Order: sequence, then C-alpha cells, then structure tokens
Amino acid sequence: MNFNERLADILARMREAKLDTIVSLHDGAHFIEKPNPVTVIIGFKSLGPAAAILRSDGATTLIVTPAWDAERAAEACPQARVVGADDIADALAAALSNGARKNAGLAGMRFLPSFIAERVAAALPAAASADKLVFDAARTKTDAEIAHAREATRIAELGYRHLLAIARPGMSEDALALELKWQMKTLGADDNFLLLCAGPHNRAVQPSTGRKLQNGDIILAEITPSVHGQLAQICRTVVVGDASAELADKYALVVHAMDQGITAAKPGVPMAEVCRAINTVLEAKGYAEYCHPPHIRRRGHGLGFASMRPGDVALDNDTPLEPGMVFMIHPNQYLPETGYLLCGEPVLLKRAGAEPLTAQKAALATVAG
Repeated sequence: MNFNERLADILARMREAKLDTIVSLHDGAHFIEKPNPVTVIIGFKSLGPAAAILRSDGATTLIVTPAWDAERAAEACPQARVVGADDIADALAAALSNGARKNAGLAGMRFLPSFIAERVAAALPAAASADKLVFDAARTKTDAEIAHAREATRIAELGYRHLLAIARPGMSEDALALELKWQMKTLGADDNFLLLCAGPHNRAVQPSTGRKLQNGDIILAEITPSVHGQLAQICRTVVVGDASAELADKYALVVHAMDQGITAAKPGVPMAEVCRAINTVLEAKGYAEYCHPPHIRRRGHGLGFASMRPGDVALDNDTPLEPGMVFMIHPNQYLPETGYLLCGEPVLLKRAGAEPLTAQKAALATVAG
C-alpha cells in the first residue's frame, strides 16, 4: 500500500460517513503512546502544533507552527497547500472560514492540551469525532512506513551493539543513555524513546538516573528510535559481569514465550491470542500470578507515530491481525528469582505470519565486570 491508496481509503470512509471535511490536529509533542492524525492525513511530522485539513475532493491544507517551519513543510508535502502560523487555533479558524465547517470531523482532539482543544471545539461545535475513521485507515503501514521501520530497527540494533561496546562498571546510567541516543542520532534517527536502568534486581524498566553501574547489575534497555516519523523498538537485557545459571535459564524461558507469541501472530488471529500464547508458556512454569495486573497488562503494542493500530498485545484486544501491520512483541516479565527481564522484537505481519524486523533475536548478553 502506498500513501495515495491510504488517502483514497480515508476519502471513501468520509463519503460513507457523509463528511465533507476532516480536520486532524497534533500538538507537536511526539510520544511513543500518542498517535498523530496529521501524519496519517498528510505524512508530516511537525515541530509544534499542526493541523491537516482534508476535503472530500482530496484537497489538503497543512497548517504548521512555528510559522518559519512552513518552508520545510512545503518541501515535504508538495501536494498540500501549506500555511505557516504562530497560533494554530487562529490559523485553523481562518482556513475554515470559506464554509468548510459544515459536515466536519475532528481527529486527535483527545490528545490535545485543553488550551488548544477548547478553541478548536468552539470553532467547530458541531464536528463529529473522526478518530476511528482516520486511525482505522492507517491500521496497516504503507510501503514507505515499512521501509522506515526496517531502517529504525537497524539503527536500534546498532545502538544496542554500541551499548555492549561501552558499558562498564562505574559508568552512570545517564551517561550510557546519552551515548546511545547520540549514536543513534548520528545514524539517522529523528527521535528516540529510550528507557534504560540497571540494578541487581529490577522491579521494572524505567528512565535512567545518575546511578553508576556495578558488577552484578542487570541492565534493561528499551530502545525505540524513529525514522521519518516511524518508530521501531527492541528490548534487551545485559549482565555486568558473569550471568548466573539461573538467570540464563529464566531469560531463555522469557525468550521462548516471546517466540510462541511471534508464532501465534497470523492474519485473522485476534491480538489477544498473541498475548495468550506468551502467558501460557509462563503460566505453565508457575508464573501465572506475574502474568496479570498489577505485574503486567500487555505483551507489546503498536508502533506509530501515525497510527497505533493494531494496539496493545493484551488479553482485552480482539483486533484481528492483517498483513501490513507493524507492532511490537515483548514479554518483558518480572520473575521473583531474577527481577524484571526485557526481550522483544518489532514484527511485520505477512500472509504467512509475523516476520521479526531484527537481524538478531534477543539473547542474554554480558559486558565485562
């Protein structure tokens, strides 16, 4: 699927919903859990608050802030009319002054800060929610987004290789995190959502602190770069010094659970079955208590920024899987004997099943103590 085919799908859904206009908005604060309807509609990742207006005849208008970013936007989106502005709500009201407020749908409102959302709602008081329409149309990735996901995965793996080369006792978590982010930035990542922490018995993965690495620590790294606005993620576990036999055994169990989840992911299968396949492996070894809240709720998630479909790898997600979906499978499990362990791969769903985008699957690694 290419971008024009996705746009045609959205236009067809607009006709079915009897919408003349869709207004998509984003506040410019990009986060791994926040979808971006502006990117879906027009393929642009903004620096500040932005809006994309799509009319039923296919004409598009992109409003960007700050105003000086209009030049970059025009170059990235030659098919759109681009407006640079310093106030997104005022610029949107002006762009809709020609009667485009009738039969309008709004996408992205629930992710906006109130000081923007309230003014947009006042300008379009009768607008219907168009979130489902927009994000469902982007449930599968375009060929370009899949290529970007592959490149982001390659960068993530190179970043992880850099971690293994430089991590050492006495180095702070913050220093290691900064090195990883800088390395991946130089490799072409336009963003990176990194969780990295270490300890002899981690309760969860969390942002880095000034704590210094020590012999016997278990380093947890959730590495999530993006390329052209498309995220990919790998989850890895590293031991400072020698890994105990028990730790190696428990990590192999978690990787086996992940493998079963990847095997279960096939077209037509509800996402809940992927989660269930992972849980079954761990429950059979006596860890049923740790397979459910408050210990864990999901075993992966969609990969945006555009759309987060197909959503969480969770027991309450019955979304049927389709070829072209890209998502994360990560058991990421707390075990009482070892603490929290990370392993996870981004996958592309194909007709035959899930294809990991990584060149090398998660395995317990060590660095010199």
